Amino acid sequence: MTITNKAARICSAGAKLLLALVTVVALSERAAAQEEIHHFDIGEQKLTTALLQFSEQSDTLLVMHTELIADRSAPEVKGDMPAAEALEKLLEGSGLEYSVGNDGGVTVVHAEQTEDLSSGKVLPTSRPMLMAQASMEQNRRAATDTVEAVNEDTEKADFQIEEIVVTGTNIRGVQNPTTPVLQFDRMDIELSGAATVEDFIRTIPQNFNSSTQLAFDSANPNTTSNGTQGATIDLRGLGPGSTLTLLNGRRMSSAGLSNFVDISILPLGAIERVDVLTDGASAIYGSDAVGGVVNFITRKDYQGFDLNARYGTVTDGAKEDFGIGAAGGTNWGSGGGFIGVDYLEQTPLNTSDRSFVDQAAVQEGSTFGSETERLSVAASLNQEIFQRLQTGVDVLFSDRRADNADINAGSAIVDRADQEAFFVNTRAEYDISNQLAGALLFDYGRNELETSDSRTDFEVRNELINEQTTIEGQLSGQIFDLPGGSVSIAAGALHRTEEFESTSIDLSADRDVTAVYAEALIPIIGESNEVQFVQRLELSVAGRYEDYSDFGDTLDPKLGLFWEVFDGLSFRGSYSESFRVPDLESVNRPLEYFIIGLGRSTFTAVEPPEADDRLSFPDQVVVLFPFVGNPDLEPETAETWSAGFVYQPEFVKGLTIEGNYFDIDYTNRLESIFTFEPIQVPEFALLVDSPPNPAEIEAIFAGAASGAIAIRDFAFLSSGPTQPEDIQVLINAGIRNVTRREVSGVDLNARYESDTEIGRLTFGLSGSYLTDFTGQVSDLAAPVDQRNTLYRPIDLSLRANASWSSNGLTAFAALNYRDSYQDNVANDIDAWTTVDISLLYDVAGRRHDVLANIRVGLSVTNLFDEEPPFVSTAEGLNFDTANADPFGRQINFTIENRFW
Repeated sequence: MTITNKAARICSAGAKLLLALVTVVALSERAAAQEEIHHFDIGEQKLTTALLQFSEQSDTLLVMHTELIADRSAPEVKGDMPAAEALEKLLEGSGLEYSVGNDGGVTVVHAEQTEDLSSGKVLPTSRPMLMAQASMEQNRRAATDTVEAVNEDTEKADFQIEEIVVTGTNIRGVQNPTTPVLQFDRMDIELSGAATVEDFIRTIPQNFNSSTQLAFDSANPNTTSNGTQGATIDLRGLGPGSTLTLLNGRRMSSAGLSNFVDISILPLGAIERVDVLTDGASAIYGSDAVGGVVNFITRKDYQGFDLNARYGTVTDGAKEDFGIGAAGGTNWGSGGGFIGVDYLEQTPLNTSDRSFVDQAAVQEGSTFGSETERLSVAASLNQEIFQRLQTGVDVLFSDRRADNADINAGSAIVDRADQEAFFVNTRAEYDISNQLAGALLFDYGRNELETSDSRTDFEVRNELINEQTTIEGQLSGQIFDLPGGSVSIAAGALHRTEEFESTSIDLSADRDVTAVYAEALIPIIGESNEVQFVQRLELSVAGRYEDYSDFGDTLDPKLGLFWEVFDGLSFRGSYSESFRVPDLESVNRPLEYFIIGLGRSTFTAVEPPEADDRLSFPDQVVVLFPFVGNPDLEPETAETWSAGFVYQPEFVKGLTIEGNYFDIDYTNRLESIFTFEPIQVPEFALLVDSPPNPAEIEAIFAGAASGAIAIRDFAFLSSGPTQPEDIQVLINAGIRNVTRREVSGVDLNARYESDTEIGRLTFGLSGSYLTDFTGQVSDLAAPVDQRNTLYRPIDLSLRANASWSSNGLTAFAALNYRDSYQDNVANDIDAWTTVDISLLYDVAGRRHDVLANIRVGLSVTNLFDEEPPFVSTAEGLNFDTANADPFGRQINFTIENRFW
């Protein structure tokens, strides 16, 4: 497709997005010019929490003395109003007032101190200070600026930053500016129309949907069977195990047979924020953080109680989603607690409801997705023991059952997965000084899965248990000053135990992991020594040493540089090394070989051996190949380069443009090679030994004789059991360290926000363009660019959105674009463009009865009911399950009522 045609397609898609937004706004009340510029939803609670929520909802920088606000409460403030009016209501009767600085920042002090602030007098103090700001980067910079100002004539003031989970660094209270992180808040989640965490992750262009239930049901050879009927995350298409999934910044236990986290256990209603780190991060988090990190932050600071319900259905077919939830929380002077319960039921979509499916090829009664029932509970508790010691605990429990009717005709399989997952993180944090803190953390996770395949004549059952225990000590804070600012560091050590059990193969395996790590953020140039075109210059250095009981040790560094040219323009770059260890099942499962007879016609990528008169069928070729297990697996490794910029032009207030280039060289990759791939796919032909090395075959048979390995003979030769000399071809299939992948591309994110006379307008664009997605079976094989091929990542993925909000009503529209490409035999597959819309109405502040706190929502995904692009597939689904979905238009209704 030419660039001109692509531009025309994107322009056409943009017109659809604009049409959708106009349609949504037309459904709403006509907006009149009003004075209200911010929407506030702040419940009655402690003043500390209320002011933090005010800061986030008004995008205002706040600086506060914690002693002044610690024991005070704030009234409820809800509705649309100017920020000043909302702040005055929060401070009413508290004896506190505020002052606005020249930079727009707001300082909250005792009423007696207001005169000193207005006169410009600096207030020397040793009291801790609390800072709040929606932007973490501004938070970090303002913290430094404020402390320097307060201490102009005195010793450095004691201060602390409100504890938040920051992705991409172990340093408390700072965002590493050298690392690209995408953030999605609660409103982004609600407006997406997603029913599950998996649904929401599918909307992120940087994610490749290779490991969903759809991919598992299809003929996609690149998916990984996890046995959970669930889903996982696959940033950049590097494989699901190459993305590290965290919960509140902590590692979770794996699920099923593979080394990844099943995100289907996570309750969407309990998620406050999703951070996506699109860079290698093994120096920070250890194994698996090759393609990046996705961190799910649960709701914690919550005041009140609410009930919510959700119903969704497709407009063509019988697929339904139903969910109910409850959430409650409270805050007291020295702590707070939250608990949320979420129940979900989902019915699948019958394949017979889609005309593009080849009904003769699929099993009668087969479905897209699973019939699912899930109950999840998320809870958190935070308590200050005394002034310098804080403790906390986060808990997640999920009980999930999924049934799926198999797609493949003639198999009559119903897969069932019963899954229980439990995760707890406890922490104790002690402020050693005003700039340095220590923490002791303990994590425990268990994922227990029972699976069964019910066939017409027998049933196969298995129980899989993954268990993980971690204890970690950490030191973090500021250690000394440089002319450019304070040097921040983090250092720690941990011990982790991983355990795996499988009843079907009577396997029990475990490993121990010991790690030490250190990280520093070094300000070379700052406000006090800035020069022309270098307003800030910061260096980030991190390293992690890990020792595995079964794989030895590894040392992974990361270097980053941040350069702020002037206010509004900055650049960043980083280099990192990452790794991933194989899962316990693959390296500990007994090695098993199969011997089968294949027809000569099945050899399409390599020449078959000559016919052997000794065989029962002259056309038959006797093949030996490994089926499961491989004790010789090695860790995967990767090198990642990235460079990017952030631009916030002064002449367009509210506009942020962010770009990032990445280059990943991923070597020694693990891949499950299917039996027929080496003899039918040219790039895998190097894995075929024809004729095989006699000594190697003899060694395999000798291992079987000693019981070290197993051989299953399905060749059925007339001369009796297959002998070593009968083997004509050795296919090196199974799971192996065989591939190398080079991936590079560009991410672009833009956002514009503006308060206007008709309401708040927001426009956004997020996209990812792959410039390279090359795979090699080995260093001797020719590299093959696999972009824009069936079941592989597409070069261009975009999501654009627009929203309008006024007087409690929010209208939202999003456009999703996937570029055109070709299947494996060079047939064109069309581009796919879909549009989603949402309406969200919050009654708060406009009524004074039992309905005063109701929120209602309506969302429609795939508004124009666009079918997935057609492609002929082996199992008859006739669409690319990794790059499209079959569900069509879906309508979702939500209602929520807060009782206090």
